[in-house]
Parts: sequence; structure tokens; C-alpha cells
Amino acid sequence: MKWMIRRQKFSRWYLGILLVLGLFCTGNMVKAQTKLALDYEIEGSERVLLKWESDSEDSVYQLERAKAAAGPFSVLTTVSGKTGQLTGYDENVSLGKTYYYKVKKLQDGKIIEESAVKTVKIILEKAEGIKAKSLKGPKVKITWNKTRKATGYQVYRSTNAKKFKKIGVVKKNEFTDVNVKSGKVYYYKVRAVKKNRESATGNPSDVAAVYMKPAAPAVTGSYVKKKIKLTWGKTEGADSYDIYKKNSKGEYKKIGTTKKLHYTDNKVKKGKSYLYKVVAAYSKDGKTVKSKKSRQCEVLAASIDPNKKMVALTFDDGPGQYTKDIVNCLKKNDAKATFFVVGSQVDSYKSSVKAASEIGCDIGNHTYTHPDLSRLSEKEIKNQINRTDKKVEGATGKTPTLMRPPYGSVNGKVEQAVGKPMILWSIDTRDWETRSKEKTINAVMGHVKDGDIILMHDIYKPTKEAACTLIVQLKRKGYQLVTVRELAKYRGYTLTRGKVYHSLRKR
Repeated sequence: MKWMIRRQKFSRWYLGILLVLGLFCTGNMVKAQTKLALDYEIEGSERVLLKWESDSEDSVYQLERAKAAAGPFSVLTTVSGKTGQLTGYDENVSLGKTYYYKVKKLQDGKIIEESAVKTVKIILEKAEGIKAKSLKGPKVKITWNKTRKATGYQVYRSTNAKKFKKIGVVKKNEFTDVNVKSGKVYYYKVRAVKKNRESATGNPSDVAAVYMKPAAPAVTGSYVKKKIKLTWGKTEGADSYDIYKKNSKGEYKKIGTTKKLHYTDNKVKKGKSYLYKVVAAYSKDGKTVKSKKSRQCEVLAASIDPNKKMVALTFDDGPGQYTKDIVNCLKKNDAKATFFVVGSQVDSYKSSVKAASEIGCDIGNHTYTHPDLSRLSEKEIKNQINRTDKKVEGATGKTPTLMRPPYGSVNGKVEQAVGKPMILWSIDTRDWETRSKEKTINAVMGHVKDGDIILMHDIYKPTKEAACTLIVQLKRKGYQLVTVRELAKYRGYTLTRGKVYHSLRKR
């Protein structure tokens, strides 16, 4: 019985040894069956580095070359006594030519293995360092490093990173693509070429991508049913739009994103003016590309009926101590006016100017020191206008688009220099002369018509009292009290720089 147990143990041990030997032999057989493979690299289009693996120090390897696939092959080099990766160089090559290589394994002078023939075309080096950036125009500038022996470069472009089309051939290592559009993505690559040797063209460079910004949308807005609705046209390439609203700190904060061409702001108060900007955007290759912010769109939360009568109250020579009272009266009665301010007065009554702007009134330019512009040089006129523009912008964040020349004094030089539409008047209350509440009221109510521009001065107490009465009486008579710009808009006028307007009646 003991003898039988020992025999079984011996059998298991013997089978294990056979299994290990079998695996070892199988591994050697697999290794022995591995085919000889030849690989290569082209170095600087001047020589070819050829590589293969040796599995035995006893083997001799013979590297051969031919100028035709069928031969004849000649020996380049012989290597022996080494294992691991072996190499050989062919330095007698010409740009644009094709060569054929193979390696043979010999033992005891006999060929026991031979690699497949490797076809090698000598081409220029790949263009490196390609970069692309967008420029104004729009256009794209592509640059790359110079390639040795190249006399020129072919430039390729794609809009999907797959199908590339040749768009130019240049001698220098740069190219400007002027046939591009905002909101598009363009992919570029280049090939080095040798003059009159198309067969020597290099491999394509890496790809450089440019993500063109979309154009900024043109935004308009309107107040409808206690909401402000913003609209804009389709922006090329954009798939979404970010909406920004100016807050009480004077900062534009994002209030929403939409894929539509409109957006409704529900958080508005009647009688207040709001400023908006919109940014177009698209996503591509994991990137989000945005346009610049649009021009600001100002919307007053008040409705104007173009079919009803409307007039523009205007106030000169302020701001002054009575300006804010007039602004409060306008706000209370859902009315607006245009204040032509003197720049030197703005800092003293900045809060009044800001309050007027915030309820939707226009702030116009009435020069800095109230001179007769017709008596000044062109340089002096521009200085008067520019200084006041800066003061108003500092108080309201907006630059005046309209101006009124003091005394209504205008000549050709003034028309050329002011750079804004000039608003005069069709009703002069002469409040500066009468200083009478009653006479100021009568000057308006006895002559007012649709489209009138009414002149008053907000620096007199009787004018303040008259204005607060006129605001109520004009509304009772069915007049809408609007700014000069609104009057022009709803009466079909495009206000032109340097042109004088006395009234804006329905055409």
C-alpha cells in the first residue's frame, strides 16, 4: 500500500515537471517563430535610420538596399555578436527618391530568416510649431517654424478637422487667411515643399485651431404688459445668448441665458429706465467662445402710443436747485423730458442729473460755460462739447447724443464742430424774461401742437411751478410727454449730426 502511494506522488511530480518543460519549450518555439521586422526613421530628409531586433549573439544580420522593389539589393552594413535592438544608417539618399530595404539573418553563412521589404520615400521634415490666431477683419494668421531644405509651404484648412482643402502656397513660414467669418471654427495644417519637387512634399504638420468670436448682437427692447422684452437677430455661429443688466452699482450682471432670439425681464418697475447688453456664444471642442458685449440697449418701463399726440418738454441752463423737484413731478405723472445741461453745473447737482436719467429722461449737452458758439473757434467749440460730455457721462454713465447751442446761435462752423444733432424749439416760453408761472403756462397751453419742442429753464422757481402744472394739464389734454429722441423715433425722424431741428411733427 505504501508503495502505491509513493508511486502516485512520483507520477504527479513527474507530470508537473513535464508541464513546466512543455511551457518552456512552447515559449521558445513562439520566440523562434517571431518574424524578423524592419522599422525606420527619416532624419532631416538626409539619412535613413533602420532598426530591427536580434535574438541571438550567434546570428549575423545583413542590411540591404535597392532602388527598385524587385532589386537588385546591395549590402549596406553587416552586424553580428549582439542582441536587442540593432541599427544601421543609409546616408546616401536623395530628397524625393524612394528606396527599398530588408534585413537578413544568417547563421553559419546561411540565410535562416529575411524581413519583408520596407519602402521608404525621402521627404521633407514635418513642419513644426504651427500656431494660429484671429485678427480684426476678421482674418486668421498662421505661423510655423521653418523647415530645412523647404522652399515653400502648402496651407490647408478645414471646418470639421477632417476634410482639409489647400487654400494657399507661400514661401515664408506664415499665412493670413482673409476668407473667414465670425462665429466659425477653422482648423489649419501645413506641408513643407521643395521647389519643382512635389514628390518631396513633407508630412502634414499638427493641426492648429482658431475659434472665431461671434459678432455682438444688435439688441432692441420694448416695454409690454409690465415686462421688458429684448430681441435681436440671429448671430452667425451662435447657439446661445447671455443677457446682462446694469444694476444700481453701475455693473452689468448676467440675468439669464437663452437659445432663443428674445428674452423677457419680469423684474422691472414702471417709469424706470433699464440698460441691457447681450453676448452671443457657441460651444465647440469643449470650449465656449463668446462675443463682445453688445451695445447697451436702454428701455424705459413705460408705454408710448405713436398714434396719440406727444410733445417734448426741454429745460436749459441747469442743473439747479429746482431740477430734482421737476424730475419728481415727471416721475409721479409717468412723464419724461429732456434736460440740456451746462457742464460746469453738473458736479454741484450730480444727484439731480442721475435721477433724471434713471427715470428715462434724456440729458443733452448745453456746452460747458454757456458761450455763444458762433463767436468761438472750432477747437473752442469742441472743447465746450467734450468737457460737458465727460461730466454727464460721469454722472449718468451715458454720453449725451443731443445738444442745444446757447441762445440758439448757429452758423456753418458750429454745425461742423458740434458733432451732434442740434435741438432748438418751436415754443419759447420766455420764462427767463417773465419769471411768471401763469405766463409760462399760457405760452404753452395757448399754442401747443403735436410734435412741439417746448423751451423752459429749470433754474427758476416760477418755471418749476409752471412745469409741474403743465405736466398735469398736457396729459389731461391727451399729450404724451416724451424725450426729444422718443419724439423723433415715433414721428419718423433720424436725427443727423450738425442738423438743426425746431419741431418733430408727424410726417
